Amino acid sequence: MANPSHPIPAEQQPLRQYAELREAFLFRWPTLAWLPYLRRLLGVWGAVAVGILPLVWGSFVGDWVHFTLAWVLGANALLGLVLLHLYLGWAHVRRRLVQPRIPYEESGWYDGAMYVKSEEELAQHRLIVRYQVEPVLQRLRRSLWGVVGLSALTALLWPLW
Repeated sequence: MANPSHPIPAEQQPLRQYAELREAFLFRWPTLAWLPYLRRLLGVWGAVAVGILPLVWGSFVGDWVHFTLAWVLGANALLGLVLLHLYLGWAHVRRRLVQPRIPYEESGWYDGAMYVKSEEELAQHRLIVRYQVEPVLQRLRRSLWGVVGLSALTALLWPLW
C-alpha cells in the first residue's frame, strides 16, 4: 500500500493508515458481518457488566430494580465509550482520505509540510471512503444511537420505581 516515491512517510500515508485500521484488532470489528459484529459488542457489554457488578451491587443493596437499571446504564456507558473510540478512529482516517491536501511531518513535529494529492489519487481515496469507510461509520453511528436509545429508555424507567 505504501508508495515509495511518495514524499509522505509511509506511516502517515492515508492509504496505509486505512489498511492498518482495517487490520487492527478492535477497529476491524465494524467491518465484519452483522452477526459477528453484534456478538463482539455483546461480549464487550457482558465483560463490562460483569466488571462493574460489584460496584453497582454495593450501591443498590436490596433495591433490585434500581440495581438492574444502574447496571445496564453503567455497561452501556462503557460500551458507548468503546464505540466512540472506534468511530473517532475511522472518522480520522476518513478525513485524511478525503482531504485534497495532507499535512505530514517529515522527521518530527517541528518540520511539518503539506502534500497536495493528484486528481487520480484523490478520486481513488474518495471511492474508498464512499464504498469502504462510510458504511463502517454508518454502522458505528447506528450502534452508538442504539446504545444511547437503550440508555435513555433505562434512565426514563428509573423514576417509575
